[in-house]
Amino acid sequence: MKKLSKVCAAAAIALATGTAAGWSQETIKIGGIAPLSPPGGVQTGESLRDGMTIAVDELNAGGGLMGKQVELIVEDTSGVPEKGVAAFERLASEGVSAVTGSAHSAVCSAVGPVAHKHDIPFIAGECWSDSVTAAGIPEVFRITVANSLVYSVAADWVKEAGFKNIAIISENSDWGFGIIDVFTKNLEDTGATVTSFTAERTVSDFTPQLLQLKRAEPKPDLIVAGFTGSNLLLMLRQAYDLDLAPTADTAIFAAGADVLEPEFWNVMGDAGTYVIGNPAGLPGKPDTELSRSFSKAYQEKFDRPANAVAMEGYDGVMVIAEAIKAAGSTEGPALEEALRNLKWDGTRGQIHFPQDKDPAWQFQQWPDVPIFVIQYTEPNQTPSEAAILWPRAEATVDELVLKPE
Repeated sequence: MKKLSKVCAAAAIALATGTAAGWSQETIKIGGIAPLSPPGGVQTGESLRDGMTIAVDELNAGGGLMGKQVELIVEDTSGVPEKGVAAFERLASEGVSAVTGSAHSAVCSAVGPVAHKHDIPFIAGECWSDSVTAAGIPEVFRITVANSLVYSVAADWVKEAGFKNIAIISENSDWGFGIIDVFTKNLEDTGATVTSFTAERTVSDFTPQLLQLKRAEPKPDLIVAGFTGSNLLLMLRQAYDLDLAPTADTAIFAAGADVLEPEFWNVMGDAGTYVIGNPAGLPGKPDTELSRSFSKAYQEKFDRPANAVAMEGYDGVMVIAEAIKAAGSTEGPALEEALRNLKWDGTRGQIHFPQDKDPAWQFQQWPDVPIFVIQYTEPNQTPSEAAILWPRAEATVDELVLKPE
């Protein structure tokens, strides 16, 4: 409390003299971080950035914030923790009020202490490792899922679909290890067998692991591909070319967000049919005016359909904007307090940040992120056009998994 009181007192003096950072600048600056170059998931990063851009366009068209236009500054992390830290430091030096984005759990975890050092709120998007919020850093909030949240739901689908031999190939990151951990724990006592492999994020040839699975007895009936970026797509393509998955005997579940992008089809072609994805949101669900208007604006500006990642980029900026409006300030402590009390209807539902720390990952984690299991049934489908398998209340097909004939 002492730290908060001192900072607030300083902010009050600065406001009275007209020297507070948010007031002295000609614009209100909001920062974004995203992987915009390899080895990061570039397309995921671009979707995050583009969603942020739509939000800033909308804010400025409506008169900005506190009588000022909003300036978006996005820094490239390349999906590398050290570059993420440097990117956040640059944004801090630019005088941003808050930061959103990332797309790689290792980067989100690395920048948390930087956010704390500078007292700058960080709204994490597309970072799924439990550790991002489990660290308990008061400046870190999350608007996407945690591994324990999303993969417990996916494991429920696995149980219901009756898979018995599950193989996981994941990157050796916090996120990748989390996939293995949560699936394994949630499938205990079900009679299912879980086999796992890990590899460096830079691996692009998965033939040895895939051939081992093809020769296994029994052969897996479900493969979980726990990679991000272009290497996820390479794994999926190689599984298809080896006639391993998707087949009538073996389904394949892509945990990475790159399966939601149009570029997925550029790599996969018709082979992308029957691949299963796990988006943390779908455009049009919920079917609200905001969800519709965002999807329309995104399509018109970027000539590509919106997806869950783009929605996170938009929601991240708008959550910051709502906090600025509620606080009447751009100072970190005031924004953090506003975020803790926030209830805002975003593109994917009402966002709020509970303070529960049991389990630790729930701290300042939006608990109601919509989670879907989808499966493509035709080439070039968007995620919104794919079949919804799970949750059953939202399902668009009777089957729990669709199999090639």
